[in-house]
Amino acid sequence: MLAMLILAVLPLLPMLASTAGLTTERVAVAKVDPPVFSTAPQIIDGNENPYTPPEDPSLSLTVPKLGVYGHTVRDDASAAALDEGAVKIPEAGFPWERNANTYIAGHRVGYRDTESYYQFLELPSMKEGDEVILEDGDGETYVYEVAEIFAVEPHETWVTEPVAGKDMVTLQTCTESVEDWETIGPEVMVSGPDTGRLVVRAERV
Repeated sequence: MLAMLILAVLPLLPMLASTAGLTTERVAVAKVDPPVFSTAPQIIDGNENPYTPPEDPSLSLTVPKLGVYGHTVRDDASAAALDEGAVKIPEAGFPWERNANTYIAGHRVGYRDTESYYQFLELPSMKEGDEVILEDGDGETYVYEVAEIFAVEPHETWVTEPVAGKDMVTLQTCTESVEDWETIGPEVMVSGPDTGRLVVRAERV
């Protein structure tokens, strides 16, 4: 199952860079209840839909807080695609769909000479109100503001589902554990079963 793959497999190269200077401060975890799920995202029909689905399903991601500008988001959950940069889980909705949770995963450390390199390193620093911007292949932009930041266990795939009445983008990366969002240690480097998943949800504005 591709959703399980993206949540369970985030391989990182330990030889990429020194972790000197990175903080090991532990951050309190905000636990949330699983949402009430809606049906799968649906494209709005006819004149109701202000967005026309582009032919190219790839997206462009900008997160000013992370220093990420115009990074490609592939509609592909394979490890190879993730190693190149952020990916959208194919089962997740697109921003031009109603009630979509556009679910995007990326590496903390990643691979040198690719967009994945340190792409989501500072994801734990995101705060409510921070901006996330997606752009589709036709140049249409979709602006979101961070509403929730929390961590889950690797098996908690409910976070990939749409939430009734909301249009969202979700950013996800690995953490050392559910409790430790900051440390770049062995669990982050191998994305093992004890690794946490940091989830940053932003809602359309």
